[in-house]
Amino acid sequence: MGKESQSVNNSDNSNLRILVAEDSKPVRLVLKTYLAQMGIKPVFVENGKEALEQLTSTDFDLALMDVHMPEMNGTEVVAKVREQGMTLPIFAMTTGDKAALLTECLDCGYNSFLIKPIAKTELTKIISRFHDSQ
Repeated sequence: MGKESQSVNNSDNSNLRILVAEDSKPVRLVLKTYLAQMGIKPVFVENGKEALEQLTSTDFDLALMDVHMPEMNGTEVVAKVREQGMTLPIFAMTTGDKAALLTECLDCGYNSFLIKPIAKTELTKIISRFHDSQ
């Protein structure tokens, strides 16, 4: 187990509030499993409209947001919350690894991105970085 995994698994993550916006049930299941192993119980939504509603009504520590979702895509949601002055870390989740798409994600206000399929080690690094910055 790497240093990041140990620090996350040994930390008390039970109070960490994470929003996961993802329309794919298999991806939600993988994220639920990985996050549960870290002691985190995230809030899940399945489309961009629900993500925007949750972000504007609930105080989250960070968000993992699919780029391509029904109702409203992730880049639209991120742009809207950034316009409202929200500064929480938001990480794009995408199957696309094209430079133009990743640049668009960063330009609209995502802090960084995870490429699907999401590796537990990459998710752990994000949680560790968040903990280290607290």
